[in-house]
Amino acid sequence: MDGAKIISKFPLFRECGEYSISLWQCPSFLFFILGLLNIGAMISTYVISTRFTEEPEITALMTILVSLIIFIIGTVIVQGFDKLLQANKMKTEFIRIASHQLRTPLSSLRWANDLLMQGGITKPTHEQAEYLAIIRDSNQRMLKLINDLLDVTKIEMGNLPMELKPIDIKKIAQEVIVDLAPMARAKNVALNLKIQDNLAPALSDPEKCKMVFSNLIDNSIKYSKGRGAVDISAQQVGNFIQVSVSDQGVGIPRAQQKNIFQKFFRSDNVMKHETVGTGLGLFIVKAIIEANKGQIWFESEENKGTTFYFKIPIAK
Repeated sequence: MDGAKIISKFPLFRECGEYSISLWQCPSFLFFILGLLNIGAMISTYVISTRFTEEPEITALMTILVSLIIFIIGTVIVQGFDKLLQANKMKTEFIRIASHQLRTPLSSLRWANDLLMQGGITKPTHEQAEYLAIIRDSNQRMLKLINDLLDVTKIEMGNLPMELKPIDIKKIAQEVIVDLAPMARAKNVALNLKIQDNLAPALSDPEKCKMVFSNLIDNSIKYSKGRGAVDISAQQVGNFIQVSVSDQGVGIPRAQQKNIFQKFFRSDNVMKHETVGTGLGLFIVKAIIEANKGQIWFESEENKGTTFYFKIPIAK
């Protein structure tokens, strides 16, 4: 095994392999070399200046040489970062285009499937209806994944549209509960809405706020253990409306809580409990809340449950 391969095994330089770039194009490796060079330059300059006190031109020449080397390495580091940024931009653009291209045929498939299930051509048999239901469910999961990917690309490109207006938080929560009620019944989970009627209106994008509620409540239902309950409450705290979504589910391991809002992250115990999921929902939720000038956080204990909190400004 050569030196470059040995170095690439260290965690500091592992990202070089993950991004498929050489060590001499990897910013972390070049920063490491630059640090060593700076240390060596300081020691060399000290030694030369003490030994050749009567020949300052040697010290000056050494300083110029070191500065030139640092400049060259700095230029290479900048080029390395530029390559990473270009690769990331190409990845984001590819996901956006692919998602758009996939959404159209999937929407057509959903329309055709609904037509068949409703007996638009001929009434399906019981067995056919079961297969059509499987197709419908798979289609819905694919559409959700594609919509999530499109939302992620908008977030990464800084282009998440927000149409802020006064909204009734309780009404938004009620609409989401109606949509998720069949899923909750299937999992024997009760959805408890605990929001007062006279709560001040919040300033938010209605569709984006509905997406936040949908993701949080959906997660609470999916990760509840058998019979349980999900409590949705809200109250005014200063100039904000603070919402909480609480469950008695599997919880989040303490060691993994710092990663919970990262893209594609799913904790180990969640993967064992519920295999279906993309790990994009909470990333999108956090981006929406922050774009809404709000905050999101959570409290969780493994095997006891999780409570997510978020707050958004009230409409003035």
